Amino acid sequence: MPRHAILITVDCLRYDRLSVAGYDRLVSPTMDALAEAGAFCDEAIATGPNTRTSFPGILCSTYPLMYGGYAQLTGTRQVVSEAFQDRGFRTVGVNTNTQLHSRFGWDRGFNVYYNNERTLVDDQSLDIETGNSSDDGSRAAEFVETAKKKVYASLDQDGLPYRLVESAYRRVATRSEPHTSASEAVDRAFRYLDALPGEKPLFLWVHFMEPHSPYVPPRSYREQFLDEPLSDSEMWRINDKVNTNEADATDREVSIISDLYDASIREVDDQIGRLVEGLRERGYWEDAMAILCGDHGEEFREHGELAHGGRPYDELVRVPLIVRRGDESISFPEGVTSTIDIAPTLLDSTVEDATVPRRFHGLSLDPILRGEEPMPEDRPVFSQVAAGGWREIDLNNRLTACRTDEWKFITSVRDEDADELFYIPEDQYEQNDCAAANPETVDAMIDRVADQYALDAYENYAIEDAVEPDDLGDQLEALGYVK
Repeated sequence: MPRHAILITVDCLRYDRLSVAGYDRLVSPTMDALAEAGAFCDEAIATGPNTRTSFPGILCSTYPLMYGGYAQLTGTRQVVSEAFQDRGFRTVGVNTNTQLHSRFGWDRGFNVYYNNERTLVDDQSLDIETGNSSDDGSRAAEFVETAKKKVYASLDQDGLPYRLVESAYRRVATRSEPHTSASEAVDRAFRYLDALPGEKPLFLWVHFMEPHSPYVPPRSYREQFLDEPLSDSEMWRINDKVNTNEADATDREVSIISDLYDASIREVDDQIGRLVEGLRERGYWEDAMAILCGDHGEEFREHGELAHGGRPYDELVRVPLIVRRGDESISFPEGVTSTIDIAPTLLDSTVEDATVPRRFHGLSLDPILRGEEPMPEDRPVFSQVAAGGWREIDLNNRLTACRTDEWKFITSVRDEDADELFYIPEDQYEQNDCAAANPETVDAMIDRVADQYALDAYENYAIEDAVEPDDLGDQLEALGYVK
């Protein structure tokens, strides 16, 4: 039985953009190698089309509208980090997405948690520096920005004082991605691990953001995937257009952001390789149950939209799932899985006689991977979203996707939204709605959706209001969550 549990998640990682899934570009050599050494499932379904709806599945083994909803981590959910901590594990989380900030509760159960701003430590015996992630350059930029604003207010912009401040500003203030970089996330993980005593098993979670918009990979990666050179300013112009007025983006611009997306995957793939090697050097990797997955996918106008957060088509909710169980030979049989299966699988594979928390709704894939049990036949799994204003949930906008081995059904509570049905073996990208031709299948799917929402986890818990983000709003806006 593996001693350690390692979870690696990548924001916006589509199932069909990995070479191991048949993609014709070499974007993911590290992830491909991990899949070859372990097991790869390309029929894993995320619990929602964005981060807020997907992580209640990944870390809590619940669907997002259970237990008070997904506006933040509700108190009635149990996080897998809490389950590991209760079982004597050291727990370390390195998160680079502001949606999973500690302000929204996602640090629960972690001895050490990086919330994309600062490090939180709940065990004072650990010698780990806390504080924010600003470096000297960003602090200098902040200082000059303050000075510049004062100059704007008091001096002629043609004057020498203004020009001096503007010149300094240009030297220290360049646009950068609105999240902690993958390289810094890996560095932080190593610093935290090096400060841990070695007597306890480890649960480590690292979340990477590079494939998330804005897509701004370094020039060295852009050169590998773009046909023509692209300046930093043009890259940011296209990203700004996609983020603020996506309907006006030209086909050429969409093609460019798709290439930038590939380059971003390659960038994060290299950093995953660094992380794996560092874990191996520190003695954690070879004796670990390791799972890597996307939290959700990304759309490039397959159904008319860009980025993510829309209807739960497979380009948004079908994600790669890679599992490595030490050096054992494992495999995924054919069949659909859900990201709600990740937390119980990690627990079951690393804890002797593990009792899965009663509020986990997934199943352990461990005996299936080892060939001891079959994959459940015709199992329905679900993706949910009910977007309201800002971070709120509005059940009047509830969208539900029900996925089985063969069928994908999308239904809305809004009368004006027609139900959609797709036969996946012949329609991988869900372009041919066959609901009218298959009324019996539609009725069966409606019953399955109704049975899901009749569970106590929905019936007995009111949707909770969202926690205000306060000063995190600017970060969320830069990521496109606020228009």
